[in-house]
Amino acid sequence: MNEGLALYLDLDRNELEENEKFIQRIDRLLLQYGIKYSGIMNLYLPVNPKDRDHAVFTACKVLRETDWLKGILSYILMAHQIRVCSLDKILTDYMAEPGKKKFQYYEDYYRESGHLAHGIIIDENRQLRDGYISYLLALRYGIDTDVCEAFSNQPTRKLVCGRHVRFDENEWKFISDKFYRWVYTLKKPVVPGDILQVRTKYGLAYMCVERIEYVTGREFCREYSKVKRHLGIRMGQ
Repeated sequence: MNEGLALYLDLDRNELEENEKFIQRIDRLLLQYGIKYSGIMNLYLPVNPKDRDHAVFTACKVLRETDWLKGILSYILMAHQIRVCSLDKILTDYMAEPGKKKFQYYEDYYRESGHLAHGIIIDENRQLRDGYISYLLALRYGIDTDVCEAFSNQPTRKLVCGRHVRFDENEWKFISDKFYRWVYTLKKPVVPGDILQVRTKYGLAYMCVERIEYVTGREFCREYSKVKRHLGIRMGQ
């Protein structure tokens, strides 16, 4: 995770020479913070891969705060390697056997949807850090799933990503097209479709989980607030 970043710029395609100078200026800026141009399209990589979490976070912050990039920098895409290794190379020495109800919850979701609730996180030594049930289900059903790497000296957090909902006319309905993310630390298992109570700057609200992701790196992990409560119901129920 955080292996690099890709920049998308709103430039005048007719100004080729000026655009090249502008991009070189970005290259020099990012190099000051340990990020170099990869030579491939618009992809940038950390100079020191072992410091990638801090370097990528700092680069994103600098890019968003640089005055001469405002109105030109349209999007920053985080680059994550999602096929770090095959399932048979993953070590599970320190993982405890999951509870039957928790395992069943995730297995039922897979059988209903045809997808795992989320991927797998390993460390640099291929030791599994999170997603043990996804790992077990992937083995059982022969599923090709995401396997990402997060350094053992960096924290990781499970993120639930989705949109705000409200209960109206005896059903849950989406009230926004904008996606938000929260850290999920509750013991109850969570899968896409679950309704959660979350904190927002306007107070408590509800959201429907549409996908589950991971984040790593101390600075990145501090950016999100925690889910308050799992309602124990699914969208459409």
